Amino acid sequence: MLGGRRIVLLFALGACLLPVTSAGGDISGPLPNDRYWLGTYYAGLELNGPVEPDDRTYSYGDCELPEGEGGCSVPVQIQNWTSCTRNPIGLDSLPTKVFTVRGGGLAAAYESTAVDIGTGTETVTVFTNEVEMVPAVLRDVHRRSQAGPEPLAPPVYPLPVLRELVRVTTLAGRLGVKEIARETGLRLNEVKLRIRIAKLLGPEALAGVKPPTMSIETVERLRQLSFKASFNFAGTAREAGLTKAQLRKKVNLVRGLAGGC
Repeated sequence: MLGGRRIVLLFALGACLLPVTSAGGDISGPLPNDRYWLGTYYAGLELNGPVEPDDRTYSYGDCELPEGEGGCSVPVQIQNWTSCTRNPIGLDSLPTKVFTVRGGGLAAAYESTAVDIGTGTETVTVFTNEVEMVPAVLRDVHRRSQAGPEPLAPPVYPLPVLRELVRVTTLAGRLGVKEIARETGLRLNEVKLRIRIAKLLGPEALAGVKPPTMSIETVERLRQLSFKASFNFAGTAREAGLTKAQLRKKVNLVRGLAGGC
């Protein structure tokens, strides 16, 4: 079970736990059963509970309640998501640092002890209690079928996410960061983040991707609609005066940008 700190952080980062009905495609498909973890023991810490094929979360060590506080967190925790559900463009909180890890994996650090690793169509979230453990966990996390860590493939993001990257890269050649922010309506830090991610992914990842025709304001309205739909799809459709098919079409326009997929 997630400790109090883990639960608060998940929602603070904008991760939606309930899926939205959407069109098919590899990017929004289910997670493979071959999830990422650290083995049955790691750094002297035992895996909590038996391993099930559909487990998304692997917790290591005991949860010790701090004196005077109502929640606690285990020393190390690994969570598995799809890159459609969780990626650095789709979360409300911006990472403080984005960098490559183990070849092509794209790591996004949200605090010193919370890091997402994007690889293929998956995102592996790493939580630790000690900042000193983070580099070792990023180095050692691997699939259950693997004997140990292997190089990571670059992340694969939904088309709406790639379009948001192209929104800024098409302007980067002739405008500065501040000018791009004014032109697009994005915050300065958002522009810098998207340029950084696009650079790390490389030009091939964005080849042939056209910039979005929707404004940032429209994207944000659709994100909020998608977020509400993730909790009550039918109710959101009725409230918005839409059929389910119409709502599904609108939600798909921001697939990967609103937490649920």
